[in-house]
Amino acid sequence: MKTLATALPSTYQNFDGNDASLQEYQTWDIIQTLPAAIYTCNAKGVITSYNQAAADLWGREPVIGKELWCGSWKIYHEDGSPMDLDSCPMAVTLKEKRAVCGEEIIIERPDGLRLNILPFPSPVFNAEGELSGAVNMLVDITERKASERRRIENEEKYESLSNDFETRVKEKLTDFREDYDRYSKMIEEVQDYAILMLDLDGNILNWNKGAERIKGYTEAEIIGKNFSVFYREEDKESKLPFQLIHEAAELGRAMHEGWRKRKDGTLFWGSVVITALHDDKNQTIGFSKVTRDLTERKIAEDHLRDYARDIELRNKELEEYAFIASHDLQEPLRKIQTFANLLEKNMHDKELIIKHIEKINSSAKRMSMLIKDVLSYSQLLDPSELFVDTDLGEVLGDVLEDLELLIEEKQARIILPDLPVIKAIPIQIHQLFCNLVSNSLKFTYADPVIEITCTTAEYKHPDLDPDKNYIKLSFKDNGIGFDQAFADKAFKLFQKLHSNISGTGIGLAICKKVVENHQGLIVASSQPDHGATFDIILPA
Repeated sequence: MKTLATALPSTYQNFDGNDASLQEYQTWDIIQTLPAAIYTCNAKGVITSYNQAAADLWGREPVIGKELWCGSWKIYHEDGSPMDLDSCPMAVTLKEKRAVCGEEIIIERPDGLRLNILPFPSPVFNAEGELSGAVNMLVDITERKASERRRIENEEKYESLSNDFETRVKEKLTDFREDYDRYSKMIEEVQDYAILMLDLDGNILNWNKGAERIKGYTEAEIIGKNFSVFYREEDKESKLPFQLIHEAAELGRAMHEGWRKRKDGTLFWGSVVITALHDDKNQTIGFSKVTRDLTERKIAEDHLRDYARDIELRNKELEEYAFIASHDLQEPLRKIQTFANLLEKNMHDKELIIKHIEKINSSAKRMSMLIKDVLSYSQLLDPSELFVDTDLGEVLGDVLEDLELLIEEKQARIILPDLPVIKAIPIQIHQLFCNLVSNSLKFTYADPVIEITCTTAEYKHPDLDPDKNYIKLSFKDNGIGFDQAFADKAFKLFQKLHSNISGTGIGLAICKKVVENHQGLIVASSQPDHGATFDIILPA
C-alpha cells in the first residue's frame, strides 16, 4: 500500500511557496506522524490529504482532489441502514460549519469487512474567519462494539475512558489548529528575522514582514527574484550566493556572516542560515533562508577591536616614552648633583650659595615639568590632544639651560635664530633639541660651534603632505662627523657610529621617532672630520 507521501505529489513535490501549498505541506507533515486515522478536505468537500492510518482503516486509497467527504467504500448508519454521502458527519460539518462529535457510523471496506467508526470532523477557518476546509479523525470502535455486551458491567468505566479519550482527541485537534495558526502568524509577523523560502535555483518564493523591514523590498517587489540581489557585486563575482545554496544542498545547512545590500543600496551586516528542505525520498526540494541584521553588533565589535589595537599601540608608545623620558631626566639630575656638590664646598660664600641654590631649583623645576608631561601623556587616549601651540625658541632655551654645564665644560659657541611657534608636543620637541645639541657637544674635539637655522619653504617629498606648509630646522656643528654612507644607520636604536665615544646609541633614534610623530622628516649629512648637519622638516 502506498503511503501518504506518494498520495500527495501536488502538495509537496511541486511546492511553489504560496500560503496554500505551505499549509498543505505543514498539515501533512504533522498529520502523517499521528497514529490515528486522519484526513482533510477543502471547503468543497474534496479530499486534500490523508495519512497512512486512514488508508489502512479504509482498506483503499481515495483519489486526492476528486473524491468527496470520506474515503470509505460504503457507509451506513449505526443501525445498519445505508447512509447518503450528503448526510455523513463530514458533510454536516462542512454545511453547518461546526464540529460533529460522537456520531457513530459503519463503514464497509472493499474486502467486505465492516467497521464501527466514531468520526470527529471539525471545520477549519482561515484568518478572515472563512471556512477553508475540515479535518476528521476516525476512531475504530469495532472491537468495543463487539465486546460491549460482555463488558456491560464496566460500561461506566469504559464510557469514562471513551469520553476521556474523546476529550484528549479534541484537545489534540485544538492544539494542532492553535499550533498551526500560531506558527503561521509567527512566520508572518516576526520582524527581527527575514524568513523566506527559495526554490532550487535560489529564486524567492515567499516574504515575511521581517524581510521587508530588514531588506527594504515589499513582497510584490521581490517574489520571483533571485536572492543574489541582496549581495554586493564582489560577492556575486565570487559566486558566494550560489556557493551557499550548494553547501546547504550538500551538507543540509550553510551559515555565513557578511555585508548584505538593501533595496536603497545601503549595507547591513547579515547573519544568514540556509537550510535545505527535503521530501520523503530525501530529495532537496528547496531552501529556507533566515537572515538577522547584526549591524550594530558588528560596528560595536569593530570599535572594540580598534580600541584594543589603539590600547596596544598606546602601551607600546608609553613604554618607549618612559624610556625616552628617563633619558631626558638625566641632565637636570646631573645639574642638581653638580650644584649640590658645589654648594657643599662653598658654604662660606653667601653669593655662591644663592647662585647654586637657584641652579638647583631651576633644574628641579625642569625635572618636575618633565615628570608632569609624562603623566599628562599617559592620561591621554588621543595623541592629537598632546599637540599645542609650542614656542620653539622657548623650548630651545630650556634645553640650553639643562645643558648649561656641558656647554661651559666644552666652551661651546651656539648660534641661535628666532624660532616660530608651531603646533607640537612640547616635551617631544624638547627631546629632539636636547639630543641634537648634546650630540653636537659630545662628538667634538675642541672649540665646538653649533649653528641653528630656521627657514620656511615648500618641500616636496612622498612622505610629506603637499597641502601643508613646513619649516626646516638645521643643526650644524664642526664636530668629528661620520661617513655619509652610514647616515641611515645613525637613526637606528642602539646604533653607535663611534664606538670609542660613550653613549647609549638611542639619541638620534629618539629624534627620528619625535619627527615621525609630528609627520615630518629628519635627514643627516656629514663627512668625517667636517662636522654634521641634521635637517628637520616639521609642519609649520
